[in-house]
Amino acid sequence: MDEWYKLDNAGKMFRAVSEQSNSSVFRIAAVMKKTVQPDKLQLALDDVLRRLPMFAVKLSKGVFWDFLVENNEKLYVQPERQYPCAPIDPLETNGFLLRVIYYKKRISVEFFHSVTDGTGALEFVKALVYYYLEHLGEDIEYESALIDLENEPSFYESDDSYQNYVTDEKPGKFKENSSYQIRGGAIDQTIVIHGKMSAEKVHQIAKKYGTTITAFITAVLIAAIYKERLKYRAYQEEIKIAIPVNLRKPFPSNTLRNFFGVVNIGMAVKETTTLEEIIAEISKQLREKVQKDNLQQSINDRVKWQTRLAARFIPLPIKHHAMRYGYRSFSERTKAMTMTNVGKVPLPESMKSHISHMEMILYPTKKSPINGGMIAVGDELVITFARMIKEADIIRTFFKELSKTYNLEIEVYSNDSR
Repeated sequence: MDEWYKLDNAGKMFRAVSEQSNSSVFRIAAVMKKTVQPDKLQLALDDVLRRLPMFAVKLSKGVFWDFLVENNEKLYVQPERQYPCAPIDPLETNGFLLRVIYYKKRISVEFFHSVTDGTGALEFVKALVYYYLEHLGEDIEYESALIDLENEPSFYESDDSYQNYVTDEKPGKFKENSSYQIRGGAIDQTIVIHGKMSAEKVHQIAKKYGTTITAFITAVLIAAIYKERLKYRAYQEEIKIAIPVNLRKPFPSNTLRNFFGVVNIGMAVKETTTLEEIIAEISKQLREKVQKDNLQQSINDRVKWQTRLAARFIPLPIKHHAMRYGYRSFSERTKAMTMTNVGKVPLPESMKSHISHMEMILYPTKKSPINGGMIAVGDELVITFARMIKEADIIRTFFKELSKTYNLEIEVYSNDSR
């Protein structure tokens, strides 16, 4: 009998809210030092799907919830033809909820968020690149920085960790204030802008402020949004950035499925507010919000909300409608944008020498028309913005601030050919 998995709690949400203007598809890419060989990449993909079968799934419709079921079709690598993070059409992928694409030296994997989060996706991409280099005949060594590729798939890799860690604590009554929302002239594709810089230099700057790279970058982003959009307005709303948090550290788990929380960090900025003050406030909030008990609260809220909705016999279209309403009215309203930091990617030294840098692209949505992602390999930190509006003012100001104020050398490149 075919294996099947329930969608995890986050997976159900992404399934409900995805649509043309909110693809729920994100990308992790490895830019190699040599042009990609598609035949070798295909062999590597076949290897990965054998070792990580929880990615070899398709969506199956149930009456009360959709679920994931084993997909025995073949997934083909394909040349890059469309804009990044476009919705995944099951007809194009033989039902798979991911696509593997190549362009010149870039190997990209795009995942529908119902299957996995950034941490699970990164393990997939690292394993794919490892097998690819192996098929090229490169001299690479397996190290513990990679998922265990020698052994059989483990039960824990497909575990629903939200269910494992939910507790009976009563959720506290907490109402999240709304945030300033970025608006602009809509365009019908995603434009991506990457800024590549020294990870060590950014780390040193953050350290000087006694903070982390995530808090420092978030603060500079809030300053850029204020400068471009709120400076000359009577009403100065709070500017909040949503930051996904990997829950596997505070709540030990080996799952490759979704297991993350989101914290909203922000403040109202005034004409007199200095960047130092923004950095201090953002650092303080981030430290507090990633405390284990706060993250426990977010696990409980997520599971309980869906348990109530799961009042088993509500048909799926009605559940999806309720989830979409909740997402638009509550989640999207409380942030200007999302910035996800995948962090420094641990790789065997023998693999690092074949990779120039990596990229993380987070899909924009109608209410968050610009979203950001960052990822580092060796000393190459790449910060990427994906937008579905014409205006690039916030992104331009953000990179300008980093290069002018902090003397960072930034190589900016884009997929925008217009």
